[in-house]
Amino acid sequence: MGSKIPKAKLKGNEIEAVDYEKNPYGHLFCNSNGCSAKLSFVKRHDRKYVSKTVEIAPCFRLKPNEQHAEGCKYNIGGQLSIIAKSSESEVFSAINQSKYEFRLHVLLKALWQLSQPQIESKGDCWGVSGDQNKQFSNQGKLTNYLRTLRQILELRSLCEDNKELKTLVTLNYRGTKIGWERFFFDHENLSKFTKYYGFGEYTMPLAISGHIHEIRKPTNEKFPFHVVELNSPFINADKNKVIKKPIPQIILKNDQLLKLIDPEKEYIFFGRWKARQRIRSGRNENSKNKWVFENIEMYIEHKDHFIEC
Repeated sequence: MGSKIPKAKLKGNEIEAVDYEKNPYGHLFCNSNGCSAKLSFVKRHDRKYVSKTVEIAPCFRLKPNEQHAEGCKYNIGGQLSIIAKSSESEVFSAINQSKYEFRLHVLLKALWQLSQPQIESKGDCWGVSGDQNKQFSNQGKLTNYLRTLRQILELRSLCEDNKELKTLVTLNYRGTKIGWERFFFDHENLSKFTKYYGFGEYTMPLAISGHIHEIRKPTNEKFPFHVVELNSPFINADKNKVIKKPIPQIILKNDQLLKLIDPEKEYIFFGRWKARQRIRSGRNENSKNKWVFENIEMYIEHKDHFIEC
């Protein structure tokens, strides 16, 4: 559990993980100002997806029983405390010294310059396929609420996994409270997305992270959008020989967003999603497995919906 750290101190000098990998000897310490926590080295390793294997770069991480300085940027709890103090209290606040709550419905309301009745009727459509998105209020400029969410997601991009934020952050959506593991999805828990949210209905605002599998061009005049498809996690067949394949797909209603998306990078996409299901028998004549494709889709037209990891 902890942050993935690209640089460390070695004998008083800064060293990057890729350089330390060539000669992995010596005591390592956190490179942040005012922090001297001891670090360990994490070797590069592979992450297996359905269609390919992605190499994860080496990094440093906190040694067991060590602790980052309070103001260190890799101290996730400390950074959440700073965010809570600088955020509007109605959107993100500390419940106690080690627990924080983010109110997603307040964020959703902030995205619209509408009256309360209009928010109730149209605000739910943020991140979906209708024309209502044209009334998106901030036109690419982050509100304080989005800026707060972005800060939290940037913290997640520093983390090795979901464990730390899972213990620290609760999400509140119109009185319904969910844990981080039901808000943020990646290769570790994406297979549970439809278990939590089903098919055919738009979700509350949620985040999905992943490497890009492909960017598809528009297919015809009826569907004139580029589609960013993320890699699906590798999943074995269950006892009934069924393989469920979750496929996150981000549909770009604004072609200008293509300039901001690097197909070689990993991103976190945020908004309201809807899953639909396709079932197919064996993908070739020798296969006895049944494939269930779970397309998890979101429409976007503003850069506020994603950040690079």
